[in-house]
Amino acid sequence: MTSDIDKPTIVGALACQRDSFLFSGFQTEVVSCNENKSKDKPRYEIELKDTILFPEGGGQPSDSGCIKLVGTDELIPVPSISRRGLHAMHHVDTEIQPGTKVEIIVDEAKRIDHMQQHSGQHLLSSILESSEFNAKTLGWSMGGIPTVKKPILEPSEYFNYIEIDRKLSIEDITKASKVINDIISMKPLPISVIERTPEMHEQVDSSKVPEDYDLEKGILRTIHIGDIDSNPCCGTHLNSTSQIESILILPNQTSVRGTNYRLYFMCGHRVRDYAQKTNKIISSIKLSLSCNESAIDEKITKLKDQVHQSSKREQFWIKELASYETTKIMNCINKNGKAYLLKDEFGSLEFLLQVFKELSPRLMALDKPYQIVLCGREGIQTGNPVGSLIILSESGETIANTVKELSPLLTNMRGGGGKNGGKWQGKITKFADIEWDALTIHLEQFNTE
Repeated sequence: MTSDIDKPTIVGALACQRDSFLFSGFQTEVVSCNENKSKDKPRYEIELKDTILFPEGGGQPSDSGCIKLVGTDELIPVPSISRRGLHAMHHVDTEIQPGTKVEIIVDEAKRIDHMQQHSGQHLLSSILESSEFNAKTLGWSMGGIPTVKKPILEPSEYFNYIEIDRKLSIEDITKASKVINDIISMKPLPISVIERTPEMHEQVDSSKVPEDYDLEKGILRTIHIGDIDSNPCCGTHLNSTSQIESILILPNQTSVRGTNYRLYFMCGHRVRDYAQKTNKIISSIKLSLSCNESAIDEKITKLKDQVHQSSKREQFWIKELASYETTKIMNCINKNGKAYLLKDEFGSLEFLLQVFKELSPRLMALDKPYQIVLCGREGIQTGNPVGSLIILSESGETIANTVKELSPLLTNMRGGGGKNGGKWQGKITKFADIEWDALTIHLEQFNTE
């Protein structure tokens, strides 16, 4: 559906691009409302006469906000806005008739965060491309964008990155950080926008403008940071470098595409939030290790060595105990052809498999039928008991009958194998005490048969 009102404002001249600090109170009209054919987006696509909600572009994710029907209290969430050629499409789950007067509300915190990262990226790239550093920006990506699959991010996922054509030294990063933070806090520069109509486009390099943006009808915007930088960009930006607040550049870089490197950074509120979150993590580590910050690395190294030694001791005693249990099992097999092993709390699959490994050569040399059940349980103290089960026999029929006998006792038992004899292996989730006791009583019959 389309209204007969004036044509919508094109991307490049949207209200959000001309005044990036206009967050609410903006009234406009619905131009069109059509059903969305994409299954992974809200049901309707709405185009407005003009908008203060920015569609994704220039490496900057889209805004989010609400559409309020004028004269009502109804708020319609707008989770995303996309650009289609020269048009900004608002994705919503509610149909709004063309011609309807609406008021737009922007998620202010999200917009400011995006502007701090985006303007910060322009400043960072400008400084690195100067003759002092000679590192050209080839692309960038904004981090810190939650998704449906991952709504909560790790602190490190809030870093953005620029891809540059060489690796920077620690000295380069330290010097660049100082220069940029000085421009932010001590010697701030204005950030301005110049809009160029088609007849002026030749004044600017437009090679990075998306192919689906019609330059013959559109507007080419350039973002200027004082007199140190000028670049085409459709995104929303701050008014001054002081509003970036601060920048944090990590010394570690990732090699990509041969000689290129990704340099990670964050700006503004994110720096403060990152400091708070990492401080909380460090404080927790200090408490757990009973040490100060400077001793954390040494403490962790010692713990790793201790864990390694403990693991070696555990492996030694698992083998020793497995050998001992194997001898007991074989004594039972030699008497009546049946045996079982039950280990509660520390009966890991690793231990059961070691017993199986010890048993295998002895069972291969055996010239009589046998039936063996190995079962262990772990996780009792954590309230999430799980178990492992191994059934051994030279007969596939014996294995199948044993599984059939145990299934009613162990309702969460799953496994397979041993159709032609050998080994059946399975696991038991939610291995309750009553099931463990029932299994114990059942297997004790091996000793009386």
